[in-house]
Amino acid sequence: MMAFIQWDKPFFVDPSTGEVVLAGTEGAVAVPTYGNYGGGGYSAGKFGGELPTALSGEPLSQEQLTQSKIDSENPVDDLDYLFYLHDLASNDVGEAYDSEQAKADAALIDQLIDLDASYDPEASLYAAGATFGMIGRLALNDQLDALPPEALVAATQDAVGDLEYALENLPQQELVTALGILFEPTSQQGEFAFDFEVTTTSLKQEFIEFVALNALNDAIDFGEADDVPLDTGFPMSGVSEYQLTFNVVTRDLDFASV
Repeated sequence: MMAFIQWDKPFFVDPSTGEVVLAGTEGAVAVPTYGNYGGGGYSAGKFGGELPTALSGEPLSQEQLTQSKIDSENPVDDLDYLFYLHDLASNDVGEAYDSEQAKADAALIDQLIDLDASYDPEASLYAAGATFGMIGRLALNDQLDALPPEALVAATQDAVGDLEYALENLPQQELVTALGILFEPTSQQGEFAFDFEVTTTSLKQEFIEFVALNALNDAIDFGEADDVPLDTGFPMSGVSEYQLTFNVVTRDLDFASV
């Protein structure tokens, strides 16, 4: 198994905005980097790294990058190359989150759907996190319409598949590390939880929440006794709270409104 998640080299995200922030920012969540290009502000193996391109400014192919004599410019795998492409697209947009940045994020989601990350549990875990992260950024910036409804459902189902594969196949020690960073222990022995909330201010946003989170719920609970529609509060807008739980003993993943 490869080891490309860098747990000791995190970047920090404000969960209320989806923006990358400085370490020490109140409420910021630490997220590990991946390979040489996975992570906010992380390119060519370092934070603030310069992106290698063709003389025209166009992206280099994965083969061209891999042949670079500078190791930090080499994408470590197919997933890392997708992050390189996203870095370039985001770099062309600039600082503000606008429709162009939304297109870059939506393009990464489409590429992650097409990628089979089951070649490695770490790649699967990070691909799932990246998909959910991009969907979250689109939602927080009211840009989910950059992603067609069918792509949103496909992305959610694909991310759940990646997440379940990772949680079932990561070595025990790394699983504990991942859960310790991404989840919180509950009062139930061996159970960890990730709590989050979704705020909507319109019927349109509420409908998108209903579609996306029920696709997530369907993917997680498919074929189980608790496979019932999720109550998102639709059609009333407002704040809804959710919890994703994972049991280390049974390796069971569950999702519910709280």
